[in-house]
Order: sequence, then C-alpha cells, then structure tokens
Amino acid sequence: MTGCGAGPASDLALQRGRGSAALRFEARADGTALVERRCRAPLRILTPRPANGVPEAVLANLAGGIAGGDRYEVSVAAGPGAGAVVSGQAAEKVYRAIDAPADWFTRLTLGPDAAVEWLPQETILFDGARMRRRIEVDMAGDARLLAVETLVLGRAAHGERVRHGSLTDSWRIDRDGRPVWREALHMGGCDFERASTSVAGLRGASVSATLIYAAPDAPARLEELRRLLAGMSAFAGAGAVRGLVVARFLAREGGAFKRELAAALGALRACVFARPAEPPRVWLC
Repeated sequence: MTGCGAGPASDLALQRGRGSAALRFEARADGTALVERRCRAPLRILTPRPANGVPEAVLANLAGGIAGGDRYEVSVAAGPGAGAVVSGQAAEKVYRAIDAPADWFTRLTLGPDAAVEWLPQETILFDGARMRRRIEVDMAGDARLLAVETLVLGRAAHGERVRHGSLTDSWRIDRDGRPVWREALHMGGCDFERASTSVAGLRGASVSATLIYAAPDAPARLEELRRLLAGMSAFAGAGAVRGLVVARFLAREGGAFKRELAAALGALRACVFARPAEPPRVWLC
C-alpha cells in the first residue's frame, strides 16, 4: 500500500514492541512487600490491594496484543520467605506475523522458603502467528512454585482455525543450581495444523495447558493433586519427576476450559498454599 508520498509497505520500518517488567518481593516482619517494580511500555504492572496478606502483581499489555517482531521480557524475584502471586490482566493475543516471530521470555527466581504463583491468563494464537516463548526458573531447594501456562489456537466463538504459523515453547527449571525439568515444543510452517492434530501433537485440541507444582512435597502430593484435577473434562494426566508434579490438559473450547481451570486452581491453592479456594481475583473479572 502506498500513499502520501510513501514508498512500498515493504520499504517501511515496522513498529515493534519492546516491553519489559521486573518485580522483586522481600519478606518483612508484617508479611511480603513488593520492593522493586520496573516496567517499559507497552507492559505495565498493576498492584491491587493484597488479598490475605499475599501481594499480587498483575501484568498488563497496553498494546492490546503481540505482533511479529515484538519482544517482551518479564522477571520475578522472591527473596527468602517471600510469597507472591503474579497474574495477567487478560488473555494475551498473538497476531499474524508479517516476517519475524514474536519473543516472550519469563525468568522466575525463588530464594529459600519462597512461595510464588505464576498464573497468567491464556495466550491466544491467531492464524499465521509466530511465537517463541521461554520460561526459566531458578529456585532454592525448599522453595515452592505453582505455575500455569495455557495456549489457545484461535477463537472458537469466531469460527477461527490456526492452519499456519509457528510456536516454540520451552521450559527450564533448576533447583539449587541442578536441572530438574527441561521441555520444548515446536510446531511450525505449513505443517502447523497437521502437528496440532496429530497424536504426537495436540490431538486436535484447540486448547492445551501445562500446570507445574515444584516443591519439596510435590511427589508426595501427586495422588492428592490428581484427585483435585480429575473432575476436569480436559485433564489429560499428571506425573511426578525430580521433585515436581506436571499436569497436562487438552480441551476443545477455551471458555469452558478456563472456568474449569479457575475452579481447579482455587482448590490447588487452598491445598498447597493454605490460601482461599479461589483463583486470582483478576481471573474473575
């Protein structure tokens, strides 16, 4: 498209998002305090009034979504004995990429006896989206982490299907400097739809989610957590490995799954953190 003296669109520099957010929590005599918060547009950090003495930070992307070539970095650090919840204001939408993929990098650092919940809302991929997402966790041996990541392929209510695009999704979790979990998923190119429908991929599901509970007591809680999750129609299974529990979910529709997941998260939070049996407040808005 040309106009107003401009050259071809391919000659124009595309605007890219370069957002970042950094949070640091420390334990005080009267509870955990958020002692550092830094952000770079379009990311913003919202801090609602703490519920039950546990501070909550909410990440908001003012760009309204993620485009190809955007780069986002989020870091969360919890000092010894600190407890915190980090969630997202809304679902994160990844739009069709013109050329380069979008990158999202999350780093979580948990000190001794820290307890962190990483509970963003779902990430929605549009047809043609290209996304690279990486989560890295460094935690002390006695720290506890509850983390959830949900991926939705298209908006079912709009009849959307994701036929092309690419996704690289990777996790790294280290405890006391030793590796305990490594995982990577890649789907891409013209084979994206085939990979998402294959038995080795998402088996035709439009929604997939991973829940990880990493803590000294995680293996001993496996059966208890399985019972809590068994009522979900999307629950695909859970297993324990190297001091953490990993649960998988596959669903056909995002709205119903989110309602199920919100209820399950409430039960899990009450079980492992002795917190009220409800999801983060922003999930209920």
